[in-house]
Amino acid sequence: MYLRALEIQGFKSFPDKTVLNFGEDITAIVGPNGSGKSNISDAIRWVMGEQSVKGLRGAKMEDVIFGGTEKRSQVGFAQVTLVLDNTEHIFPTMEESEVSVTRRYYRSGESEYYINRQSVRLKDLTELFLDTGMGREGYSIIGQGKIDEILSAKSGERREIFEEAAGISKFRHRKEEAERKLERTEENLVRINDKIAELELQVEPLREQAEKARKYLVLRDELRLLEISVWLENLDTLKAGARKLEADFHAAESQRDEARAALDALYAEGERYSERMREKDMEAERVRTESAVLEEQIKEKESAAAVLESTVTHIRENIQRAEAELAEA
Repeated sequence: MYLRALEIQGFKSFPDKTVLNFGEDITAIVGPNGSGKSNISDAIRWVMGEQSVKGLRGAKMEDVIFGGTEKRSQVGFAQVTLVLDNTEHIFPTMEESEVSVTRRYYRSGESEYYINRQSVRLKDLTELFLDTGMGREGYSIIGQGKIDEILSAKSGERREIFEEAAGISKFRHRKEEAERKLERTEENLVRINDKIAELELQVEPLREQAEKARKYLVLRDELRLLEISVWLENLDTLKAGARKLEADFHAAESQRDEARAALDALYAEGERYSERMREKDMEAERVRTESAVLEEQIKEKESAAAVLESTVTHIRENIQRAEAELAEA
């Protein structure tokens, strides 16, 4: 098994996309102190699921993202892709001849994991490397002081390394997971037994409650039938009342129409009488005018008659005086 390529972008001292291709023989990366050689091994360890910030020589996980310099601004995420040769099927669950593993981390704290560009969980990534010697507990990356650490490690820790090398760590993990499941199952059984004992104490009260519930259901069904009967009777009554109201409404409409016709006739008759009254008023005005003229004429005639009577009286007096004078003569 060997590495095919390593693609780094935004990880530590690699702000730009950098691709390292590995051949089948030994590949060595050399450079002075501080040139970023260790960042390459950190990138490989990080992309394989390393969660310890201390193991990545940082204070917090955000430190793996390029933080910027005086001439270069910081980037928003770090991404590393590791391409592995799978022609010998070191990954039994993968049929592809080449397997790429990608990890991406944002400054907001979100992490993403991909296997052959398919989004996966960290657990899936960890299980992929089990029994391959490349897992977080494996021996694929040996740094300064790592050999002394392995030799001075406790027997249990060395055993984990040997199990990883022997390809049985997967079974150990499965055994531990099975034991944890058994412990949880035993705890669940204890709680279930306690619950059963508790429920047994409630059986008799529950039986009484069940009997009451059955009676309640019977009475509820009877009540529902009675309510339906009452509703049907009320519905018939309401329908009859609605029919009567509808008939009364139609009768009232007919009476209203008749009253409206009679009122219209009265209005027409009133208009006719008003017209006749106007005519009579005009005739009365004409009669009053004629009466006033006649009265004026009467006054003139009476005045003329008075003048004539005065004239007659004067003439009579003149006649009498003349007769007296004639008699005297």
